[in-house]
Amino acid sequence: MRGKDDNEKKLDVVLPRVYAVHYTLGLSTNPVRFSFRLSKQDLAAFQKLANRRLTVIAKANPKLLVANLIAWIPLGIAIAAYAAMYRKYPDLTHDLSIVLAAVVLGAVLLVLSMIYKQHIYRGAVLSEDGWFLTEQTIDADSEGLKIENPTSRSSYKWTSFVHSAEDSSNLYLFLDNAQALIIPKSAIGSPEQLAQFRSWSRVGEP
Repeated sequence: MRGKDDNEKKLDVVLPRVYAVHYTLGLSTNPVRFSFRLSKQDLAAFQKLANRRLTVIAKANPKLLVANLIAWIPLGIAIAAYAAMYRKYPDLTHDLSIVLAAVVLGAVLLVLSMIYKQHIYRGAVLSEDGWFLTEQTIDADSEGLKIENPTSRSSYKWTSFVHSAEDSSNLYLFLDNAQALIIPKSAIGSPEQLAQFRSWSRVGEP
């Protein structure tokens, strides 16, 4: 009997604290409904954020540092050999300078071609009548959210999302390491509704 009384006393202490937190936040449990359209800029912003997330998850920075150092070893040897030839054969300095200029120009053009290739692909990733750029409607409550557009309808429990992030414009609800729902914060409504949506979206995070 004493153990039971002690448990009841502990509950009397803990439960008021929980209710006090919800009262202080002032968060409503009412469903939230809103519609929005995403843009190509939203996709670009998400790709940058996802790349940063993958870099952290994969612990890529140390690995890339080592790979870059290894790549620079033969380049350093080639540069040192070129400098030695430049000093050893002064009569060939003009020809060696032309070779160096050609190599540098070729490297610059190669980098520019890669950037241009990415630009071309980025412009073709989304079609104007595809699902990403069409109007989407979300109904959210304490259980999860439903998202609907003219071609599809999906529903997710909040526990489906493994991570949430945001920038100045959007919320990103990650279903996997590099897959997420993109939700404009301006579409959600009032600051109170945005705070409520944030609290729901973090249920599935570890």
